[in-house]
Amino acid sequence: MSDSMLLPLGEVISWRCSATNQAAMVDALRAAGLDEKMARELAPRNAFSRALKKLSDQRVIRQTNEDATAIEFQFTKEAKLSGEFVYEREAMLTLKKKTGAISCPVESLRHAAEAALDVAFGVRTASDVTSIVQRIIEAHGDLFPIRPQGGCYFVPQRFAPLVDQVQTFLGGIGGTVVRFSVAQGNPETERSVRVSMGEGLAAVIADHEAAVAAFDTDTRPDTIKRAAERIRNAKFKVEAYSALLGEQREKLEAALKDAAARLKLKVAEIGKSMPAEPKGGGSSPASAGMAARAMPRGDLFGVLSA
Repeated sequence: MSDSMLLPLGEVISWRCSATNQAAMVDALRAAGLDEKMARELAPRNAFSRALKKLSDQRVIRQTNEDATAIEFQFTKEAKLSGEFVYEREAMLTLKKKTGAISCPVESLRHAAEAALDVAFGVRTASDVTSIVQRIIEAHGDLFPIRPQGGCYFVPQRFAPLVDQVQTFLGGIGGTVVRFSVAQGNPETERSVRVSMGEGLAAVIADHEAAVAAFDTDTRPDTIKRAAERIRNAKFKVEAYSALLGEQREKLEAALKDAAARLKLKVAEIGKSMPAEPKGGGSSPASAGMAARAMPRGDLFGVLSA
């Protein structure tokens, strides 16, 4: 078979990106035909966590309290006198979690915190951009790391158009995508593809099993149903990539079967541990909770058997 007749398996990709701003990222996503909601704004608490780094020069900042609406911080001045560090409480500062509003009795400190927060809201780090790229590909395709440290991935050929869109997106904010085509014909190349994809899918299954092991009577029904959906999606991927996975397929299918069984067993255990419904037809918070949890089980097992 000539080289021109060899079918492509996919691509090995990596990307380079730098910090940008929210508006530029939204524009670049839109220009690439991607969902601009992927560039969701930072939550106030996350933005303020970044802002604190700019405010921590010569002071110690510690969180002292948090409730449903606000987070409180203590700002303490640090100075070195006569070879020793001394500390003096500067002020207490409160951040509203929903709005990002800041209150502080020291006006200069409040202004500085607000300015730093505004900057943090607008800036998107290279790590933020990388997270968006990963979410884009994982939401609409598949991304298999080819090294434990990440940074370099195999993408099956069917998602080449999606990589094109990612390349356009990153190009719009000064980034680049490095792409190497991977084709049939070399046994070691094909083996590497099988191993990378097999390990990637095995990691998904392992993460799922760890989550299921932690399920208890407080676990929400929709959380259990999402776990079932993840098994179904992983099963679909194993079937779709059977030609690429080779001997890895049987191991993954066995792991998926075991994962589905463990989830069913866990759901049964949760049901048994719930209080029985009180006699007389009355209802109680416990029985209401049991009924709410029992509602999706038929659908859940239907998903698992699909």
